[in-house]
Amino acid sequence: MKKAGRVILIVVLAAVLLGAVCVGVGLMTGADTMRIYSALDERYNIAAYQEAYAQYAGELIDFARDVWQALTA
Repeated sequence: MKKAGRVILIVVLAAVLLGAVCVGVGLMTGADTMRIYSALDERYNIAAYQEAYAQYAGELIDFARDVWQALTA
């Protein structure tokens, strides 16, 4: 099982490295990041995830502030 974990880790790291190299080459050759973002947003709806995360983070901060005020009161 230990060997399988190592193989999976190597494959994942190789994929991340290959992705980083592709993005780097794309940026060096003049890729437009807004065009890439709009294509990804069209397919994966990234803006909705960002909005949901911001709302969740705001609610979490409000909850933590309420708990802190209740504990210090």
